[in-house]
Amino acid sequence: MLKLIMVLLWMILLVVLLCAEAENVTEVRGELGTNVTLTCSNQTSDPYWYMEIYSQFRACIGRSFSSAGSTYWSPDFETKFSILGNKLVIKNYTAEDCRLYYCGIKRDGSIYFVETFRLVSDVTPMSRALKSDHVLFTSLSLNTALILVIICLSCVSLSLKRRISKYQANLPPAGTSERLETPQKEIQPPPRSAAPPSEGIYYKLHLPCFTLPQS
Repeated sequence: MLKLIMVLLWMILLVVLLCAEAENVTEVRGELGTNVTLTCSNQTSDPYWYMEIYSQFRACIGRSFSSAGSTYWSPDFETKFSILGNKLVIKNYTAEDCRLYYCGIKRDGSIYFVETFRLVSDVTPMSRALKSDHVLFTSLSLNTALILVIICLSCVSLSLKRRISKYQANLPPAGTSERLETPQKEIQPPPRSAAPPSEGIYYKLHLPCFTLPQS
């Protein structure tokens, strides 16, 4: 029974802490592709900067020192973030950077978060809806064009198949050859000229005159 009461107390305490933390969240808007700066309280000296990786899981980005500059917990963080005093600069802001960031101080060996920042994109829901509609319209247009191209290619293929089938139907059967028959005229000998009549006048002119000598 005592254990159950302790668990309930811890859960209540956790809910209270989360609610208190949610009330102190400062929303910061940033434009994608630019540098975004988060500024911790002026009373905070040498702050620690954390960011939320998963729900209730925080990773330390680094810490600033008033005398020795800044130090980072990971070399990758140094290329992405820049700690200048009580300011955290997020370079080349992207959609993956939209998360919670914490500014804390170290007291009695423990880290206490004094401010929480929620980084959100400057893109409004309406802009996202317009972009989504534009992408949807472009996709529908491309799909419609693709369908029309497929229909045209199918019609052309069907027309070619019909022409090929008609051509094959008009071809003669295999193994036979079509002979072209040309009409042949009968060659007739030239007509013989009729013999001139013996009594004709021209016949007499062409015959030589033979006269016998008279004794």
